[in-house]
Amino acid sequence: MSLQKGDATVKRVIELRGIRKSFGKHIVLNGVDFFASEGDFRVIVGENGSGKTTLLKIMIGLLLPDEGQVKVLGIDVKKHWKKLSSRTGVVLANERSLYWKLSAWENLDIFGGIYGVPRKVRREKAKELLERVGLWEHKDKPVENFSTGMRKRLLLCKALIHNPKILFIDEILNGLDPAAVREMVDYLSELNSSGLTIVMISHVLHVLPDNAQVALLRNGKIEIQARYRDIKGEKNDVYKVFERLIKGSDGDENDLAGDQGD
Repeated sequence: MSLQKGDATVKRVIELRGIRKSFGKHIVLNGVDFFASEGDFRVIVGENGSGKTTLLKIMIGLLLPDEGQVKVLGIDVKKHWKKLSSRTGVVLANERSLYWKLSAWENLDIFGGIYGVPRKVRREKAKELLERVGLWEHKDKPVENFSTGMRKRLLLCKALIHNPKILFIDEILNGLDPAAVREMVDYLSELNSSGLTIVMISHVLHVLPDNAQVALLRNGKIEIQARYRDIKGEKNDVYKVFERLIKGSDGDENDLAGDQGD
């Protein structure tokens, strides 16, 4: 589906309609509608257990909804989720998706091969990515010797090795120091400015770019959606809903870092 926005035609690349998901008797998602157009930077926020990660996993085909329609890049994810892997990049909170005994370079070479990227192309891309995130001088070190921040940067490189159309990210900013958070968000903003569509789950909002579109997931539904620039002013009524997240205090982040119910 394409939407008219001014004089330009904007392509809708993510369409979720009426998504419901329960685990046993616990209803996590209760009729979620969520959309993203090409070039969007969307951030999903919510309290612990609100269903953020569940929703993300449904978008990428790791979980099936009990009800509802899921289309990403025109693909019916419920039926053809395998077709998404070559066109989307995914960063999940689990750092164990990397080969810890291998080096950063070896990891990117392996995953690039899995995605079908030609050897020469993937090695050029790996060098470009590692240099961009400041890991080039560590490329031959085993991942098990990396800090949390270094592993998260490598996870991002892994997700980008095949030039995806959409980047899905789960809590990549948790556990990073303020400088690392800013560097990561700056890079994501750079990627988004180049045309990459980004969908991110985060509890850290105070460093988001103004054009980011924030969606609040609460009571099993998307309750509020607004651009970050429209909600960060303290005089705005909507600000009160996001206040704790926007201020980004260390205490809040630590309280929410153990979010496993999503």
